[in-house]
Amino acid sequence: MRDDYRKQVTGTGEPFPVLQSKGADGQHRIEAAPDAYWEWKKPGRPPILEKAGHLLVSMGHGLSTARLTAVASDERYVGQGWMPVTGIAPTPSKAAAVFLNSTPGRLLILRCPGKKLRFPFYNPAVWRDLPIPDLTDDHIRDTLAACWEATRGIEVPQFRDGYCDVRRQWDEAVAEALGWDAARLAELGRILAEEPYVRGLAYGEYADAADEA
Repeated sequence: MRDDYRKQVTGTGEPFPVLQSKGADGQHRIEAAPDAYWEWKKPGRPPILEKAGHLLVSMGHGLSTARLTAVASDERYVGQGWMPVTGIAPTPSKAAAVFLNSTPGRLLILRCPGKKLRFPFYNPAVWRDLPIPDLTDDHIRDTLAACWEATRGIEVPQFRDGYCDVRRQWDEAVAEALGWDAARLAELGRILAEEPYVRGLAYGEYADAADEA
């Protein structure tokens, strides 16, 4: 997205939608929503669109202020700070997005914190080596994709806002798809939400702040 491309649309090239913003001001729902238009500086169809994907994963985000690690859509998009995963159809892309935003998915991603723990950077190798469920399994794929459909319109709170209902729905779908314990995933989700780097406060500090309020 450099050199032959520009953020400003001048009308001299062919503009195309891009997922650009991240963190609190970035993607607000698990359904991908372009928030910018870029332009190829040359005539014709932008070649970058050949690398567009139904699934896009974060290349880095704040552990406290971000909302999502992956988004999916029936449409194929490219991103700036969001990396498209090519060669995956819409339904398994939706299933993958649910898993990657679930508590197990986030914990797996956190194993590879990148340059900084507070604001990790994820290069393509991190995502390539990340274990995910077998999305060729009908039950796994369809269960997770159905959860994406059910939650696609829900605005997702920031990570620091705690273990919310939409995250519980993603965890329950993962538990149903993989035969895991939903109550245990919910417990892990709450523990993850209380981590200082996620909550933005030290252990116990948020309770004191709540008492003062």
